[in-house]
Amino acid sequence: MSKLFFLSNLFLFLFLGSTLFAQETTIRDYPMEDRALLWKIEGNGIKTKSYLFGTVHLIDKEQFFFPKKLQKIVSKSDVLTMEIAGLPEPMEALRLSMLEEGSFFDFFTEEQTDSIFVWVEEHTSISQTGFRMMVGKMRPFVVSIMLTELDESNPNRGMENKKSYEVELEALAENKELEIKGLETVAEQLGLFNALSDDQQVEMVMATIRNESNSGLEEIEKIMTLFADQDIDGLYQLIADDTGSMKGMNDILLDDRNKRWIPLIEQMITEKSTFIAVGAGHLGGPNGVIRLLEAKGYTLTPIEL
Repeated sequence: MSKLFFLSNLFLFLFLGSTLFAQETTIRDYPMEDRALLWKIEGNGIKTKSYLFGTVHLIDKEQFFFPKKLQKIVSKSDVLTMEIAGLPEPMEALRLSMLEEGSFFDFFTEEQTDSIFVWVEEHTSISQTGFRMMVGKMRPFVVSIMLTELDESNPNRGMENKKSYEVELEALAENKELEIKGLETVAEQLGLFNALSDDQQVEMVMATIRNESNSGLEEIEKIMTLFADQDIDGLYQLIADDTGSMKGMNDILLDDRNKRWIPLIEQMITEKSTFIAVGAGHLGGPNGVIRLLEAKGYTLTPIEL
């Protein structure tokens, strides 16, 4: 073989190789034009089709949609993978929500504590003594979430008009005898909030009792509109633009978790046909699951629902 022939073939190999590599690692622009909550995962050597689906963890019944097409895809999968494998045990979740030492009230000034009790008196039927006993050992971020449900004036209070994608998916998976896996544990999820500073946790509680329910409802309406439009990049951006107590937590709550999930997802989809359901905010964004998988060489195709 002549040296010229060898060099020509070497150049051709390198050129084609780099071209193919570039094709395999095509990553969507941000923001993307596609609007979809359901995505098919193919390529990169995997032999079975897997799917990625974006959820909201709790949604009004009238806004909940779970078409037969989606149910059929789940049913034909071998594995259902969610953020957590099934619903957490209540006692485990309660234990992880508790302070290891000290009291909930240690986080607050005397003036802030007075404001909390005024709110409790005006918005609930719980006595001051009862409230002290109820939340005394709880982490403030847990109490901030709980206050929304305790607020008797909150029109979104209660579970009777709510649906959960995770509950519906788990029920379907159990009916079809699918294997159920999780990308993280309850302890890992609640542990994320350990990164919140004391000041951030205090602000979460105080923002609730400042009667910012209108702004909270507006935020929920924005989320529901974007979810209905299947605008996953819009959902990501809404979270990223948060200026409240969760400001600056985007990396911890979304991006870092997405990156940790990718090796787990790769292993799962290599082994079996897997239906992956995570919060829709995890799908979009520059470091969302879709673009991270595309960067690994997978092909993701939006599926119309």
